[in-house]
Amino acid sequence: MEHLWMLFILIYALLKGTREGMKKAALKRSSSTEILFFYTLIGLVLTLPFSQNAFALAPFFIFCAFLKAAVVCTAWLCAFAALKQISVSLYGIMDLSRMVFSTLLGVFALGESLTWPKIVGMALVVTGLCLANLKRNTEVKGMTAIVLLAAILNCFFNAVSGTLDKVLMQHMEASQLQFWFMLFMTAIYGAILLIRREKISLKSLKTNYWIPLMSVSLVVGDRLLFLANADPASEVTIMTVIKQSSVIVTVLTGWLVFKEKHIAYKLMCAGIVLSGVLVAALL
Repeated sequence: MEHLWMLFILIYALLKGTREGMKKAALKRSSSTEILFFYTLIGLVLTLPFSQNAFALAPFFIFCAFLKAAVVCTAWLCAFAALKQISVSLYGIMDLSRMVFSTLLGVFALGESLTWPKIVGMALVVTGLCLANLKRNTEVKGMTAIVLLAAILNCFFNAVSGTLDKVLMQHMEASQLQFWFMLFMTAIYGAILLIRREKISLKSLKTNYWIPLMSVSLVVGDRLLFLANADPASEVTIMTVIKQSSVIVTVLTGWLVFKEKHIAYKLMCAGIVLSGVLVAALL
């Protein structure tokens, strides 16, 4: 199928949207570093049956996988810092600002074209984000400058990761990148735990069932993401806008699971964002 990569990215986006709510729920039972360590460790174990060719990868590209892992680890630490303070639905809308960073990286780093539909689509996304942040209520009382910076850094580093995916998948298999990526992330989070001298407990895996659920979602979603990036026809700028479909899942999760307020307004903002997605991806 000519546009199968678009379907892969759409499924990835929906899975990613479910993980934001899972992260919020998991934080009620475990620390962010503990969650991230077990999250990636389980993900690594799940990738092992498909990693027979992982050690055939050249050392240079293994190092590149380490750089990607370091970038994503930083992004996720920023994401958890922001998610602790603000609602799931608002976080989901703010997270869409990564589209701006990804589009700029796609154009200037990968040489992709910046067409008028993409410009209009990006403008609609920014409009939706601005409207979402203009709504001041009790849900955003934790929105300090530090929290805002954490959310923006999360978006930037995720955009860098997405650009790396497109480059690296031209030189390796999806299973190879996924194995080294998960291995290095597990090692980095383990090192952070040791440096901070944080205690971890295997009991977390028994009582905090959100962690293994997130791991399954992560492994499946990332495999589809890497396969999409391996397709020569795929573009970072288009993949970026399709990924924004995750906002609907996060807003609905905030409403149905966490009983958050002002969902109609947030859905309107999300609708503006998604209209930008459709303009950029389909025109």
